[in-house]
Amino acid sequence: MKHQEALNAYKNKDFQKAFNIWKEESKKQNHQAMANIALMYLKAEGVSKDYLQAKYWFEKSSSYGNASANFNLALMYQTKIGVKEDIQKAKDYFRKAVQKNHTQASFRLALILLQNRKSIDDLKEGFECMIKAANNGHTLARIQLYQNEKQQKENIILNTNFRKLNKEKQLKIVKDSLDRYIKPILLKDGGNILLVEYINNPDIELRLAYQGACVGCSIASTGTYSMIENTIKKIIDEKVKILIL
Repeated sequence: MKHQEALNAYKNKDFQKAFNIWKEESKKQNHQAMANIALMYLKAEGVSKDYLQAKYWFEKSSSYGNASANFNLALMYQTKIGVKEDIQKAKDYFRKAVQKNHTQASFRLALILLQNRKSIDDLKEGFECMIKAANNGHTLARIQLYQNEKQQKENIILNTNFRKLNKEKQLKIVKDSLDRYIKPILLKDGGNILLVEYINNPDIELRLAYQGACVGCSIASTGTYSMIENTIKKIIDEKVKILIL
């Protein structure tokens, strides 16, 4: 009840009342109250702006696993708000928030991890975070992943010869198709593509990452995506799902 009273006071811009209640609530290990106090110091609402105090209260809230506190600590380290830039700490705090299904943290962590186009581990985690953000309704994440996707046709004829193969043999065919038909076209323009993950249970899904001059094509151009999609679907069938970042 006290926490709700503080929220109502905050909404009515009675910041001093909200601050006082949350300060008392924090003594009862209310980690959301701690995070709210930190935000007030960060925004100078009812108190003077104080980054050290904001960091102190976020860290205190974070020790209880509060997603908002972890997200905001990550932002502080990522954007140098009152602290020196530390991308590793930013990633660590974003990960803690992602574990609590924090949508914005999922998206921001994905963007950081997807910068490294040579690390399969970073790309795999980046894809998972972007998918999580998109599934939670994050607009930009959905655009990144699904803007080029077409609605699947009805009465699709499945390539049973391909689908009855084990994963290792399927993967060999997919990699050969990428190397033979897709990569040479991209390489001519200074680009490339990397197979990040191949999933065939229960459905077939390819997760691919652009490299070189192709980075950003998932937003800037549908032509490259269509070429890749058409090639892969001719090799497999129309039901395959292709995600490219």
